Amino acid sequence: MQKIIIENFGPIEYAEIEVKKILVLIGEQASGKSTIAKLIYFFKSLKDDLFTQIYQDTNHSQLEPMSDIINPIRKKFESFFGSTKNLPDFKIEFYYSFEKNKVLRLSIDENKRLKTHLGDLLDSSFKASISSLKRLLQEPLNSNSISEQLQLFSTAEKIRYIEQLYRLLNELFESQQTDSLFIIAGRNVTVSYSDLFEKYLIQSSLGENRRKTLQRQTIDETLMLKFMEKIVRIKETFRKIGDFSFEGLIDNYARNEVKGKLYDIKNRIDKILKGEYQIDHRGEIIVLNMEQEYVYLSNASSGQQESIRILQDIFINILDDAKVLRIIEEPEAHLFPVAQKQLIELLTLMVNQNDDNQLIITTHSPYVLTVFNNLLFANRVVEKNPSTESEVAQIIPQDSWLSAKDFSAYSLGNQSVGEDTNYCEPIFNQEKGTIQQNYLDTVSEILGGDFQALYSIHAKTFKRK
Repeated sequence: MQKIIIENFGPIEYAEIEVKKILVLIGEQASGKSTIAKLIYFFKSLKDDLFTQIYQDTNHSQLEPMSDIINPIRKKFESFFGSTKNLPDFKIEFYYSFEKNKVLRLSIDENKRLKTHLGDLLDSSFKASISSLKRLLQEPLNSNSISEQLQLFSTAEKIRYIEQLYRLLNELFESQQTDSLFIIAGRNVTVSYSDLFEKYLIQSSLGENRRKTLQRQTIDETLMLKFMEKIVRIKETFRKIGDFSFEGLIDNYARNEVKGKLYDIKNRIDKILKGEYQIDHRGEIIVLNMEQEYVYLSNASSGQQESIRILQDIFINILDDAKVLRIIEEPEAHLFPVAQKQLIELLTLMVNQNDDNQLIITTHSPYVLTVFNNLLFANRVVEKNPSTESEVAQIIPQDSWLSAKDFSAYSLGNQSVGEDTNYCEPIFNQEKGTIQQNYLDTVSEILGGDFQALYSIHAKTFKRK
């Protein structure tokens, strides 16, 4: 199990959260949902930063904790959350494995610098293995002759050493995920920007002034830039094949057991989009009917624009059987509750596709909680009575059922829930396998209470007459 504990960071006084296959954070605006999500992403994506540092380091022939581990962590933290000189004392712990006590602790020292506590994360065996790989990766550098380098260090050997480095870091961080992405709110900008402008933004960030540019960027700008890089690749993939049908690709490459699933997913995507997505010489369009009437995606509804990139990402991840981490802010944005239901079911299907997949959602929507509650309850009904499987599957697709052991949910802020509640409250009942009903009903109760108060005033007017 993975866990994050946060004390005195941003709007968060104290939060202790289990990070399972699916984690849902719900709360009012400014309650700290995005801060927690970004902290989780920070810790979960550190593996990539350390890989880059170790792979590119030519100055040391062994693992150097300061240059290979601590400095990259400090640099990444500052790029995410700014200078620690402006922050109060805080403590953050991320358990990559709570059972194995694999924990990374961050705090501030007396000089207001980020203090990194590695604990038992780096044992002597790991250090020796990394040092050995670093020497192997640097070995060709001892030869001035290109031909000698090629003889000493073939491409196959290099790939093998890189794979070994990946495996070691995967073991260190208890993760096999190969693709991590934070999808922030306002993702519809990737629809309104032209392809040329997108590429200009990305190329500008990768140019000579990248380091200075990143120092000026906010974390949201940094995450949006990475998201845009991903979208450029996604659009290039769709441009080759045109739409969600993937006819040729499915026939030629996809595993037989995936074909039916992909067609089913396409149908669900069409329902959310209220049409069929296509990309061709006209650009990105949504075909509305059999008469091939269409609307440009840039002129489509805000709900279609907000959801299209998530839907494309889901489809490709399932097609590729990718091992992914997805952190999504407000997936329900601008979507009708029925479409929210369909999107959450698709996201759960993607998570269920692979044991290593992980999804973290921040939301304001009680509808999102209700959808997850139904997915959890569907699985529980069948667990208790296997003979009901076909009946339940007619109501909720089986590939979207959700096991209780894979789910956690927390309510943040809780000002409107009650004075006796903590800032961060777990709202999933592990024994019952459902979300606590009072959190599902809180908003309805508040609105219903207002209505009853108004109605009582209204009723008095009749008595006065």
